[in-house]
Amino acid sequence: MSFVCDRGFEDVRVTAHFDCFRGTKKENTARKYGVRGANVFARKPAAHV
Repeated sequence: MSFVCDRGFEDVRVTAHFDCFRGTKKENTARKYGVRGANVFARKPAAHV
């Protein structure tokens, strides 16, 4: 999350997790290492003129 915040975004949050490797050849490897996908919400503040 700090990667996104460090680029000027705010109100950063994960909105959902999902199993992005389900049904693929790498499903077992992903489970072994705890890999999963995530949807992230972030907004960039309006520039002040």
